[in-house]
Amino acid sequence: MNQLLRQLPRFALAAATFAGLAVSLRAQEMELIPSGPLTYDQKTGEVVATEGAQIQYGEWLLSAETIRFNQQTGEAAATGDVVFSRSDLRLVADSLDYKPKEQFARARNFRAGNGLYYVDGSLLEGNPDNFRFEDINFYPGEPGTFLFIARAGELAIVDQNEIRGKRLFFKVGAVPFLLIPNITQPLDAETNLFKPTLDYSGHIGALVGAEALVPVTDHVRLGGNVALSSKRGILAGPAASYAFDTPGSTTNGSLISGYIKDQEDPGLDVDGEEIDEDRYFAEWRHQQSWSGNRANISAYARYWSDSEVTRDFYEESFDRMQNPDSYLEANYNADNWQLSFFSRAALGEFQTYTERLPEVRFTYFPTNLGHGFSHSGFLSAAALQKKDDFDLNLNSTKLDAAYRLDWNRTLTEGVGLRLTAGARGLRYEDAETYYLRYNLNDPSGTIATWGKSSGSKAYGELGADLNFKASATFDFKNETWNIEGIRHIIEPRISYRYVPELSYDDSLGIPESPAYAIYGPPFGQSMLYADNGAFASYLPTLDLADRRDSDNIREDHKVRFELRNRIQTRQKNGGSRDLARFDLSADYYLPGSEYAAEYYSLVNFDIELTPAPWLELGLFTRLDPEDGLSVQEFNPRVSIQDEGYWRVTFGSHFLDGVSNLNAVNFSSLNPIYSWQTWPNYGRSWPEYRNLRLEQYFAHLEYQFSENLKLYATARYDDQTGVFYEQRIGIMQRALDAYGLKYELRIYDGDRREDDFGISIGIDLFDE
Repeated sequence: MNQLLRQLPRFALAAATFAGLAVSLRAQEMELIPSGPLTYDQKTGEVVATEGAQIQYGEWLLSAETIRFNQQTGEAAATGDVVFSRSDLRLVADSLDYKPKEQFARARNFRAGNGLYYVDGSLLEGNPDNFRFEDINFYPGEPGTFLFIARAGELAIVDQNEIRGKRLFFKVGAVPFLLIPNITQPLDAETNLFKPTLDYSGHIGALVGAEALVPVTDHVRLGGNVALSSKRGILAGPAASYAFDTPGSTTNGSLISGYIKDQEDPGLDVDGEEIDEDRYFAEWRHQQSWSGNRANISAYARYWSDSEVTRDFYEESFDRMQNPDSYLEANYNADNWQLSFFSRAALGEFQTYTERLPEVRFTYFPTNLGHGFSHSGFLSAAALQKKDDFDLNLNSTKLDAAYRLDWNRTLTEGVGLRLTAGARGLRYEDAETYYLRYNLNDPSGTIATWGKSSGSKAYGELGADLNFKASATFDFKNETWNIEGIRHIIEPRISYRYVPELSYDDSLGIPESPAYAIYGPPFGQSMLYADNGAFASYLPTLDLADRRDSDNIREDHKVRFELRNRIQTRQKNGGSRDLARFDLSADYYLPGSEYAAEYYSLVNFDIELTPAPWLELGLFTRLDPEDGLSVQEFNPRVSIQDEGYWRVTFGSHFLDGVSNLNAVNFSSLNPIYSWQTWPNYGRSWPEYRNLRLEQYFAHLEYQFSENLKLYATARYDDQTGVFYEQRIGIMQRALDAYGLKYELRIYDGDRREDDFGISIGIDLFDE
C-alpha cells in the first residue's frame, strides 16, 4: 500500500514532483504566447493575457483563459480552463499559481493523469520539499473504468522524506474496505501495509480478510491478520515485518499467523485423521547477511495445526508449499570453503519427511592445484529423525564424507576431457528400524520388529567426461518467420562412471523377524534409508559427491550419452535468439551395476521450438527402450501470443507407471531403485507400480490495456473424466507491480474445496 501512497503525490504533481518543475522554471526563460489581447496592470506590474493565452518553457506548456504574468518576478497566475502538460502528462485545474523565488505552486480543483494513473483533488500546493493535497482521489486508469479507488482527506510530503495522511480510505466500487484515520511513514518504505481478501466458497462461506501492518519505526511494522468466515468463524493472529540495512549487514523478515475455533466440521487431514476444531498457523521468514555475504542466515518456520488449515484460510501459502518445510541455515563463506549449520524440523504432527536436528557441514570448493588438476570435498555430521507410518519417531546419527580429484584438459578446439576419481564414505550410529509383517491368513495379525544398526559403508568413483562443441552457420533467410541467417550449435557428451563398493559392514542389515511362512513381506521404515531421494523424472546426478540420495548409493557401472543442440538466428536489434533447442540423454548400465545391469535407462527428450516470437512449442518425454520405446512420460505444450496483448497455451501431462521389467530387489525397507523403479512417486511397493497420470490444461490471457487483463484456466483429468479446476478472472492494476484480482473458481471431482468459489484479492500484476 505504501507504493500507492507514493504514487499519489508523484502523479498529482505532474508525474515527477514540483521540485523538478521549479528548478526547470528558474533555469529557463519563459515565453508568453498570447492568442488574444494583452493588457498591462500598472498597479501589479503584470501582463494580462486572455482568450486562451499560453506560456511555453522547455517541454512544458501552460494554457488558460486568463494568464497574469509578472516579467520581473516571474510569478504567474492562470485561471479558467487551465491546462498544464507535456508529452507524457496532462494536468487540468480551475486555477494555477506559481512563484519561482519561493519555488511554490498551487492548483485548485485539479485533475491529472498519464494513461496509467489518474488523480483529482480540491487542492495541491507546496514547494519541492514540502507539499500537500486535500480531498485527493487516486484511480489506476481512467476514473469510472475500474473499480478500485483510493481517497485521502489530506496527504502531505514532509521534507521529501515522510508521508503524512489523514482520513485515508480505499474502496472497490462503492464499497469501502479500509479506513486509516491517520498515517505517518517514511517515503521510501517498501513493505505493503495492507493486503485485503474477499472470497466465497461453499465449504468456507463468504470470507472477508486482510493483513494490515502499521509502521512503529522506520524499520519495523506491526499489525495483524484477520479473516471473517460466514461458516467457520473468525481467524485472527499477529503479523509483522522488519528490514534493517547497515554498512556491514542486511536483515529482513516477516511473520504472519492466525487462529480460529472452527465452527464447522473441519474434515480429515492428509493422513485420514479427524482435524481438531482448534486450528492455527504461523509462518516466519528471516534473511540476514554480513560483509558482502561473507556470512548469512536464512530461516523459514511454518507451524500448521493440520495439513489443511492454510488450504482453507491462507491459500497463497498452501499453493506455494503443501507440506510445510521449516529450516534454519547459517553459513560462513571463505574464499574456497564454507562452514554451514542446517536444521530442518517437521513441526506438524502430520509431517513425515526426514528431519536434520541439526546437520553441520564443511565444504571445500573445487580448488586449482595446477597442471589441470583440482580437488574438492566435504564432511558432514547429522542427527536425523523421521516419523514412520506408525507414528513412531525413528532416529540415527550419520556421518558423510567425500573427496574428489579432477583433471581437465582441452584436447583441441571444441573438445574437452575431464577425468575424475574420488570416494565417499557413510557412517551410521544407532540407525533405528521398525516394521510389521502381516499374517497372510488373518490381516489383523502382525509381527512387529524393532532394532538398531551401526556401521559404515564406502564407495569409490572413477569417471571420464568427453565433451564436444561445434557450430556451423547457414545463409538462410525467411521474412515471414523473421529469420536472418542460421547458426547450429551441437554439444555431444559421453560420460563414464564406475562406482565400486569399497567396504560394507554386515551390521548395517535390517533386523530380522521370525521367518513364519504365513507372514508376508516387511512393511515399515529404516533410518538406514532416510536419505533415499525425492521424486524426479530427470536422470540422477552423475558425480558421486553430488548425490543427495546418499542412502540409495549402490555399486554402479554405466555410460551416459547426452546430445545438446541449439539453432539460432540474428535479431534485427543485435544479438541472437533461439529458434530451437533439442536435448537427448540416456544411460546404459554395464555389468556390475546394482541398479539395472545391461539395461538402458529411460531415454529423455527435451525440446523447445520458437520459430517466431509469437509461437512457442515445447516437449519433454521419456521413452522405454526395453519396452519398444513405450512412452513413460509425455509433456507437450503450445503457446501462441501477440506480445503485450494476448497469449493462449495448451498442454498436457502424461506419466506412466514402471515398465514390465521389474526384476529388482525392492521393498519398503531396502529400496534398491533401478531405472524402472526410481523414482517411486512417493508411494510404497506395490502401490506405486500402477500409478498413471494423464491431464490436460489450457490457459488464456488477454490484455485489454496496461492496467486490465483477463485470464482463464481449465484443467482436465482423463483418469476421472472431469474438469477438476476452472478459473476465470480479471486483474486490475492498483500499484506499480500489484493489482486487484477478481476470480471465479469452479471445481469438480473428489477434492476438499467446494464446487464453486469467487475471490477478490491482491496479487502480482505480471506483464
